Amino acid sequence: MLDKKILYVQHSGANGGAPMSLFYLLEFVRKEYDIVVYFITDGPAVEFYRKAGIQCKINTALGKLPHCTIENQSLNPLSAKFYHNIKVYVRHYMKLLPSYYEMKKIIAFERPDIVHLNSSVLIAEGLATKSMGVPLVWHMRDFLEYGNFKLRYRVFRKIISSCADVVIALCDSELNRVKPEKRGVVIPNFVNFDKFNPEKVEPVNLRKKLGIAEKSKIIAMLGWNTPAKGALTLLKAFANIKDMHPEAVLVLFGEGERIADQSRLRNVLRILTGKKNLRLQIQEIIDRNGLQERVFFPGVIFDIANYIAEVDIIAAPFTEPHFARPILEAGAMKKLIITSDIDGTREMVLNGEAGFLAATNDEADWARKLNIALGDSHADKIGLMYQNTRQTYNADINAEKTIEEYRNILRI
Repeated sequence: MLDKKILYVQHSGANGGAPMSLFYLLEFVRKEYDIVVYFITDGPAVEFYRKAGIQCKINTALGKLPHCTIENQSLNPLSAKFYHNIKVYVRHYMKLLPSYYEMKKIIAFERPDIVHLNSSVLIAEGLATKSMGVPLVWHMRDFLEYGNFKLRYRVFRKIISSCADVVIALCDSELNRVKPEKRGVVIPNFVNFDKFNPEKVEPVNLRKKLGIAEKSKIIAMLGWNTPAKGALTLLKAFANIKDMHPEAVLVLFGEGERIADQSRLRNVLRILTGKKNLRLQIQEIIDRNGLQERVFFPGVIFDIANYIAEVDIIAAPFTEPHFARPILEAGAMKKLIITSDIDGTREMVLNGEAGFLAATNDEADWARKLNIALGDSHADKIGLMYQNTRQTYNADINAEKTIEEYRNILRI
């Protein structure tokens, strides 16, 4: 059925959960449909897609308007966050109308049979698709933010709900925030078990690369460079248990500064503007607690399965509801997981039966859970998480569910 075409819009070119989740889906979809992916920004994921033979185009005239738990803007002028992000959000709002018309041009040029938006933040693109009469699949890769008064939440929910022919959510709690008018379906993110297979790994000698002892226990965080991912809580908790577990180290994979920018001029400007730098905040915790030889930043890694194979614990200390791909990948690789006790991550570890849950932003509770996790193998939790990952997040099954939604639309 390659005569049918699906146009995807991806809101980020970074090496993150949403681009990788879409990539794994496209490995199945392109067997049946002609596909093209529009990225609204360039980044390492674009080249990764192209190397895999996926047709990609970058169009920076498209934009986004985030109002999700991972990225949102405070409208309270008494809040420091209002001033920190106001320039970025003014650009987002000013780009709404140009993005709307650009998306209409793209649809007219590509003539897709279905448009698939890969995030809730693609508001202008959703409205444009609706106006063109093209069937729309809207994939909720993130939780809509309620906010203090739910005003923007209601507007965004209404737009997504009324524009989409099908809303795909990753879990029940995420879908409940949208309440689709037509069709809503839960299709969890999935794992390619051929890539994430503990029996098919190639040694990367992570401990040797980091210059640490072979007996070291590695706690890893896959993606840390936004405050909502909770790196500060994890660092503080680790500092609290460092003396109890001298063999433990912390490794933060992903985008972001590998070395903190200590420029005096930039520090003065940050103080004057009240703007915080997450990497500097992390470095302050490292320096204050003597963790210079215990915390590492390897940077972006694409063959992450081989690296996960050589760590002991995966930590996902999100501060906001999220459905985190690193938890699935850790489960598939038979690794112990500690994550936040919030919507999304809670469901992924079966309410604590298949991993440890720690209170959000609670460094004392995180320290307790780290201490317990480092004290035993916890084979029962690892085994249950592996079994549930294989059953619930199977790529063959969940990709087929998404493709079936396409088929149903095209039958109408």
